[in-house]
Amino acid sequence: MEKLVVLKLDDNLTKGVRATLEIGPEGERATVEIQGFLPPKLEIADNYDRWQSVYRSLGDFRIKPIAITISESRTAQLSKCRELAEQLSLQINSWLDSEPFRKLKDTLLVQLNPSDTVRFLIKTDDIVLRRLPWYCWNIFNGYPKAEIALSATAYKKIPISDPPKSPLRRGTLSEFSPLFKGGWGGSPISDPPKSPLRRGTLSEFSPLFKGGWGGSADLEKYPANRVKILAILGNSENINIEQDCKLLEGLPSAEVTFLVEPNRRKICQELWENNWDILFFAGHSDSDASGRSGKFYINKTESLTVEELKQGFKLAVNRGLQLAILNSCDGLGIARQFEDLGIPQTIVMREPVCDRVAQDFLKYFLASFCSGESLYVSVRLARQRLAECESEIPAADWLPVICQNPAANPPTWQELANKPAPFPWRRRLQIGLLAIAISAVSVTGMRSLGWLQIWELQAFDQLMRLRPAESSDSRLLLVEATETDIEKYGFPLPDGTIAQAVANLAQYRPQTIALDIFRPRPSGVGYAALAASFQSDRSLIGLCSVKESGKPNKCGIKPPPALPKERLGFSDVVADADGILRRHLLFMQPQTTDLCATEHSLSMRAALHYLAAKGITPETLSGDKIGLRKAVFAPIHGSTGAYQNLDNRGFQIMLNYRSPRTFIQRVSLTELLEGKVSPNLIKDRIIFIGVTAPISNPDDFFTPYSAREIPYQKMPGVLLQAQMSSQIISAALDGRPLLQIVPVWQEMLWILGGAAVGSAIAIVSRRRLFAVLRAIAFAGILVGICWFLLIQGWWVPLVPSVVAMLGACGIAIVCKRI
Repeated sequence: MEKLVVLKLDDNLTKGVRATLEIGPEGERATVEIQGFLPPKLEIADNYDRWQSVYRSLGDFRIKPIAITISESRTAQLSKCRELAEQLSLQINSWLDSEPFRKLKDTLLVQLNPSDTVRFLIKTDDIVLRRLPWYCWNIFNGYPKAEIALSATAYKKIPISDPPKSPLRRGTLSEFSPLFKGGWGGSPISDPPKSPLRRGTLSEFSPLFKGGWGGSADLEKYPANRVKILAILGNSENINIEQDCKLLEGLPSAEVTFLVEPNRRKICQELWENNWDILFFAGHSDSDASGRSGKFYINKTESLTVEELKQGFKLAVNRGLQLAILNSCDGLGIARQFEDLGIPQTIVMREPVCDRVAQDFLKYFLASFCSGESLYVSVRLARQRLAECESEIPAADWLPVICQNPAANPPTWQELANKPAPFPWRRRLQIGLLAIAISAVSVTGMRSLGWLQIWELQAFDQLMRLRPAESSDSRLLLVEATETDIEKYGFPLPDGTIAQAVANLAQYRPQTIALDIFRPRPSGVGYAALAASFQSDRSLIGLCSVKESGKPNKCGIKPPPALPKERLGFSDVVADADGILRRHLLFMQPQTTDLCATEHSLSMRAALHYLAAKGITPETLSGDKIGLRKAVFAPIHGSTGAYQNLDNRGFQIMLNYRSPRTFIQRVSLTELLEGKVSPNLIKDRIIFIGVTAPISNPDDFFTPYSAREIPYQKMPGVLLQAQMSSQIISAALDGRPLLQIVPVWQEMLWILGGAAVGSAIAIVSRRRLFAVLRAIAFAGILVGICWFLLIQGWWVPLVPSVVAMLGACGIAIVCKRI
């Protein structure tokens, strides 16, 4: 498991150090945080100074000569250096084992496993604490994949941007020759320096540079998927950096640009004109006494500070610079300035370093890093190999150290190599517009052919089920004939039983009684009483069914013989091809020969009867619309929304269901007949009477809520009629939203917007994985938006917009790779 450990240290060795330890999985918030204290320990700083003095007296470093008086033999110096290193290691371990700090150490031992890969950040601004060899802490002996890095207490995440157009351009060697005056870095070739790395002609160095002077070719011609490395080979007086060049030259999947003893102008040119993944420096360098700044010796006569190249380094970071490797001496001051600029990772030597140690570290680190190991594990493995130099350079494995920006994640070599090659914004815009056009047109075409209809309807059903439950409609009551009632009274229900139920309801003065039971002819005893109710009870509405031409089994069902036409409603509904009822049929024109001679559905007839008692009558509006007080009913057409070539005969709207389980109060037929129903449940309400028993009934239908039950459950027809009447009344009296399908031009904009978002995601994402994750995240956001709009009464095209978004994202990704 990958773990991140952060040890924040405040104050210094003189006052004592306040310590805060955080532990958590890599990439997540810390799960453990604990505080402790390290007591004052000035002896550590004194002992470090003594060790440093003896160590630096060994000489032969990649540092400008320093004046040190040597009064002992080298053998004695080596022995003394080892002895001081051991003493310093013992002191550090004793300090870290002090009582006020022990609980932090114990927490580490509990939270970490030997198999964990651990990044251990020491977060402090004190230069003495930053110089200490924290690798000496014996706790790390049990964690072979743990490595320490230094970090500043203040940091920020640097956004990666695309390279701006630079006024400087690349050109051929002949174009730039006046800048170099016949040689490299401003010195004539005829005057070679006295250095192990000698100067020579361009032809002599051509095998090393593999194509020229580090970028004379146009940026667009660089091969994709290469790690871009800017290698600055500075002043090499009295040191040998040829081995560094060979190691970099042999790297796989790398494009290395060498600058040999360049001048400041040349370095600025490369930082400003090109994108770099890794910055490498070999040569002389040092840090000042404060440990907060340093300088590079870039040639025989010039040295540069980070501050002098500040803008160029900032631009490099913004363009994607991930790692700086300073294979030179005393780099903590330079690394501290790099931290202020936001460079994600810097590898430096904390003290002067000799050629052999520098070369060995680079060799072992690059071999491990390029083979697939993480940055931290690679540094640890390379440090451990430096123990081979112990006989010549004591404590050589103390020297390399990572300086980490905590806001960044260390990349692997493969991640650097697989990044997409940058390209200009004009090209991005062209790709983006092309992806939008192809995706939007393709999705619109597929939708017009009906290829997306089933997916859109299923998505509609899912969003309907996800809506919050609404309160029941207190204006309605269902008298249902359950299975128990059918066993008691028989099926079909006798006329006398129905007549008695109507009479029992009538005495409590309901506003409307909607009988959702076909009664084309007498059934059982009591027909005379039922016929009298049909004739005299003006609140009673009956039922019939129209016939459909071309369907022999749908020849219609006659209304009750004694029922007037103005109190008659048809039961017919319109189900979609998958058998699910999503639409509400309000009116239709019957055929002249049809026995069911009514234009009103039962639900509409019942609702209008109820609203008429409150003085509300329908009015005809422009565009075939109907107004009912607060509501405007607009019919859907043949190619509307998800529907293509829809049978739009009659006046249809979308059915805005209430939650099926709670939308209406229910009583059984037996309870009504036995007088067990409260009059308050009946007075001034719409009463629906129907059969809900699970018998063989063609009047049951699947709804968007059927998929909530396993196996799928149908809704009885009487409940559907009640749902429909509730929709009409709630819209007219309460302003409850009717489901509207947005106009075609708005649907087109919605689909186009989805394609634009997908294209933009692909264009701005530097990696395909990021693009895919962002597209998935936005698809989730789009689902949430469509769900919210559906609650407000608007059905917008979810599936087409998601398909357009993903399609445009995929097209843009493919075009970027071409």
